[in-house]
Amino acid sequence: MTLYLENHNVQNTHELTNGIELDNGIAVKKFDLGYSQSLGEIANILHDSQAQTTLVSRLAKYHMDNREDPANDRQDFYKLLNRHFEKIIMCVRENIFEYAMSWSIRTQSGVLNVYNKEDRDKVSQVSEVDEKYFIQKCQQYVKYTEWVEHNFPNVETVSYENTVKDSDAVMQKLTGHRGTFTDKIGLPLSSLLSNEYNFLRNRSESNLTNDELKPLVKYRRLCNEMLDKKIIVSAPLKNTTLADKKNQIKNFDACLDKFYTFARNHNWIDQSNATYDFWNEEHIC
Repeated sequence: MTLYLENHNVQNTHELTNGIELDNGIAVKKFDLGYSQSLGEIANILHDSQAQTTLVSRLAKYHMDNREDPANDRQDFYKLLNRHFEKIIMCVRENIFEYAMSWSIRTQSGVLNVYNKEDRDKVSQVSEVDEKYFIQKCQQYVKYTEWVEHNFPNVETVSYENTVKDSDAVMQKLTGHRGTFTDKIGLPLSSLLSNEYNFLRNRSESNLTNDELKPLVKYRRLCNEMLDKKIIVSAPLKNTTLADKKNQIKNFDACLDKFYTFARNHNWIDQSNATYDFWNEEHIC
């Protein structure tokens, strides 16, 4: 969105390894292809995509695991990505407990991302999570960090929490553009995300001013414009805060105890972040 607002030619391919194709010489998402393409075919599409259009792409470890490509093919693909993309960005979580809890709720609800009130209602109906799955997600996160560090030596790191709460500074770091959303939309991106969450959670009691609502409407129109042009494939909404999760999940504390036991085996994990609700900027217990 930042690049689009700054008049760059940009295309989000979404996940690289479950279907992309060339459309008018530009790599785009093609979900129907699934895992049918080899990594070599995907690499050729990236190579042939017009250089004038910046590609913003994702590579998820769980997709690479699911594909089960030969080890040599994977290594060649990683080397190609390191050469091809100007920036490689790793998104980390400061609160790994909340990350695993979010995935656990998603699995129970069947809703991967929230796009509307119906999705949010489904998520809110989950009252308990699978504790075994919760720990598996904690373990997968550790393996994810090891995978990135091993295969992408020049990776730039940003945290999910900063991306949401200090969005404009993160966008400046990644794109070089400063104050884009304030200049083009009327409010900083972090304010837009916060107002959107508060408005959709409490629409009947919304206390947003006109000066807050107008930029929010403009922001959602921007999302829809980029979706209509197929520049992006989705624009999900903020789902739940850590406080929401604590109030909703009855075995929240049991998962928290399991997380502390898990984290003691990884001294780089800051256990104090587990109870910090970064959205509301306070510890919940």
